[in-house]
Amino acid sequence: MLLRTRITILVSLVFLLTFAALIAAGLQRERLASEPQARIAIGGVDALWQEIVARSAAPLLGWADEIARDARVVTALAIGAQRELRPLAVAHATDRIARGALTDLQILDEEGRILFAASAKAEPGRLLDFGTIDMVVDRGPLTGLRQADRQDFRVVAARPLRLGPDRAVVVAMAAPIDPALGQIAEALDAQVYLLNTRGRVIDSAGTDDWAAFGLALPQRTATVAQAQRGDRLFAVTSIPLADVSAGTAGLMVTVQDATETLGAVRRLTSLTLGGAAATLLVILVGLFWYLRAGFRPLDEAVSVLGALSRGDTDVRLQGRGEDEIGQIAEAVRNLRQHLVAHNDTRRQRELQRRRQERFVRRQMETLAGALEAGAREEVLSDLRRIVAAGARPRADATGVPPDSPETALSRLIREDDQLGPLAAVLQQMSGRVVEQHRRLTELITRLQEALVRETELASLQQELRIASDLQRSVLPVDFPDRPTFLVHGVMEPAKEVGGDFYDFFDRQDGRFAVVIADVSGKGVPAAFFMAICRTLLKAIALFEPDPATCVRQLNDLLSAGNDQMMFVTLFFGVYDPQTGRLDYVNAGHNPPFVADADGAVRMLEASQDIAVAVVEDMAFTNRSLTLAAGDRLILYTDGMTEAFAPDGTEFGEARLSDAIRDTRAVPGGTVTRALVEIVHRFEEGGDQSDDMTLLILDRK
Repeated sequence: MLLRTRITILVSLVFLLTFAALIAAGLQRERLASEPQARIAIGGVDALWQEIVARSAAPLLGWADEIARDARVVTALAIGAQRELRPLAVAHATDRIARGALTDLQILDEEGRILFAASAKAEPGRLLDFGTIDMVVDRGPLTGLRQADRQDFRVVAARPLRLGPDRAVVVAMAAPIDPALGQIAEALDAQVYLLNTRGRVIDSAGTDDWAAFGLALPQRTATVAQAQRGDRLFAVTSIPLADVSAGTAGLMVTVQDATETLGAVRRLTSLTLGGAAATLLVILVGLFWYLRAGFRPLDEAVSVLGALSRGDTDVRLQGRGEDEIGQIAEAVRNLRQHLVAHNDTRRQRELQRRRQERFVRRQMETLAGALEAGAREEVLSDLRRIVAAGARPRADATGVPPDSPETALSRLIREDDQLGPLAAVLQQMSGRVVEQHRRLTELITRLQEALVRETELASLQQELRIASDLQRSVLPVDFPDRPTFLVHGVMEPAKEVGGDFYDFFDRQDGRFAVVIADVSGKGVPAAFFMAICRTLLKAIALFEPDPATCVRQLNDLLSAGNDQMMFVTLFFGVYDPQTGRLDYVNAGHNPPFVADADGAVRMLEASQDIAVAVVEDMAFTNRSLTLAAGDRLILYTDGMTEAFAPDGTEFGEARLSDAIRDTRAVPGGTVTRALVEIVHRFEEGGDQSDDMTLLILDRK
């Protein structure tokens, strides 16, 4: 593809993308600019509708007040006289239903039973559900819309009627919605449609031609849209209608003829897009012709350069002034002069190369004398073979096999007359020199590697000792001995650093927090994760009283960005020294033991919660227990139960329970070390398989 074609395509793409971006930005700006007007239109229609519904419901509340003031009706309701109630209520409803001002009158008790009903329909539905009845009884009068059935909406008003201190009924009235639709249609000079939640027209004010617009509107969101029917353009505003039962009753849609305004906007948009397209077309066509005319002299220059590359130095290119073509012609003339000079220089270099070859051979022969006897003879033999191969015109004419060293050397020399002999000699010579000094180099290399490894090992051991000291400095060493309780802990890592930790601290509310945890894995990564987990948990627990909330927040913080997929099991509790109550969360950790004052040992219920930092947005469960006077709570990690004897037997929870029972009389300050020593005796000097951590809480 020619350069001018590529430039044309590239510039065209840039222009197209630029125009497309400008058009998209304009459309986005228009959309953003129209959003405030849309919100204003929706708010205006909604406010007008609420006002009309309130005006329509006002007479209903007035009639309900008349019934509430009718002492005979109240007396009949109070004594449950249905026979006396019916004519009294009919007197309030008949005339209004006949005039169409009222469609339904219902009196309902607090259980939702209809005590009286009068309706323009043969089988009326209940106007209020149980929740709405409770709302009216508790909060007072209520007005709004009610979907009586799939094809009927009504304006509803309801008020409570107190029959005693703890007894009430609800008087509910309904009126047709058509007058309200007519008022809003007249106020907005628009067609109004009332749709149910399935998008079907239930009622309308104006022409009943909703299907002709072909719109699909969201049922639960207020929107402003445009519609076209024939050559007319319409502004469509829809607002969701709330039912008195706090649900969505349907959708009210207003359709206003906006042909003049919207048509002007569309014509302006079309004119803008057409002008942009015409401008873009003119620019691209002009660019194409300009590049075609500008690159024609360059095409001629390319042809001349092609002739020069083939060795034709007679070609000429006449310059024309100081433009690009004149500069190219001058460059071609200079190129021809340099080619002629290059040929002369090449002949001089050939003579010089021959002299250098003889000099190099003599120097190589002198250098070969410094080698061992066997290596020296091989180098001199190779040198003679190279010289002979360079003088031989064709390797196959001498009867030498094609894959012999002489053939390879001859081919190398013929392919590169200047550098071939030198490269071949240096290749042969370097091999002998390298072989002679290889042994010394290997010895030096091994010594250097040994020194480097020894230095790295010493540095690593020093860093691990520092990390171990830092980890131990993080763990509490001052164990509180309070008047009502005692806390003591111990941690022995399996390596220089470990992933277990324990902690305890006082809270501002007088309670005492304790935690023991086991991070997945071992070594430095587990120690880093342990330090992060301990710091975050303590920072959260100082301000959050609920253990489950503390662990949930810790889980969310550790789960975010946990690329190493590490997790931690932990037991976190908050102890009340006054009552002995311990509220705790066990996130996948070993269930603790409780040693009673009488020597009995029991294990708490196993955890149903997963470990921390496994899944985000997890809920954790609070549990609680009460330590009696003399009870002891033993928290531990799986390094205690998963210790192994030399024969492969696991220490296990049963042996740990027996050890706790056997050390029940040991004071709390030394019982942790006593339990660890029992596990070490079980291992009989074997390697520790995991970090061992204990935390003891004694209630005195």
